[in-house]
Amino acid sequence: MIKTDNLYVDFGDSRNLLKTIPDESVKLVVTSPPYNIGKPYGKYKDKIPLNEWKELISEVTKEIYRILTPDGSFFLNLSPVPFGEEKEILPLPYIGYDIMKSVGFYIRNIITWTFNNMQNCVQRLSGRYENIVWGVKSLQNYVFNLDEVRIPYITQNDKRLEGGSGRNPTDVWYFNRVNNMTKGKLGLSHPTVYPIEMIERIIKMSSNLNDTVLDPFLGSGTTVVAALKLGRKGIGFELDQTYESEILKRIKTEATNIQPSLFDLINKSKRDGN
Repeated sequence: MIKTDNLYVDFGDSRNLLKTIPDESVKLVVTSPPYNIGKPYGKYKDKIPLNEWKELISEVTKEIYRILTPDGSFFLNLSPVPFGEEKEILPLPYIGYDIMKSVGFYIRNIITWTFNNMQNCVQRLSGRYENIVWGVKSLQNYVFNLDEVRIPYITQNDKRLEGGSGRNPTDVWYFNRVNNMTKGKLGLSHPTVYPIEMIERIIKMSSNLNDTVLDPFLGSGTTVVAALKLGRKGIGFELDQTYESEILKRIKTEATNIQPSLFDLINKSKRDGN
């Protein structure tokens, strides 16, 4: 366990760990669960019957709904994946949508995340996108800081744009995946790592300073690193404690604007065996 005033990371099954979080205490949840395609996640078996995978996502989503504040948001990243012996494409984002709706979420956007660095297919079109389903508990009351995530205008010299702060980023986002070369440079062994810039956009858009951001499938720690960088509190749950050293390293090297005392607290936490 890593626990400080602004950070709480624990290791174990998120279905159990989420039950320790009080009702309506988290502003934002951002996560990308395993896609059930056989990735080498260590402790977790990433190839289970589809009904068991759905049950996992459903149980986690129910707890997320409970712990979110009334104006909170849930961003669920999933991808279409090849399924079965014939490798038919299974649209996991649609399954995630159905689960979120069954729990009570209202859907604000289904964001398309596009990228280039991915293997090419020979018997179908090569996949170049994943989806991020954005759900809220109330359509009348949720955090949406559009001005925090505006992007530069395409036509820079248009006089009509004077005084403007940029345009809406739309629901199609381009962020390259973190490839193996980059992971090697960062010293990361986790098979799937978020582009941190994408998570920072979500955190800026759907939370405010000092809000709590949670990721129940933390992996290498991108969500809590981004939260700390942006002045939020971070909570993360990860099944495999093997990744603890990577999470600690990323906090120390990437969350550069957090208070220096946090590193002392982390080290103390490790020494005490917490």
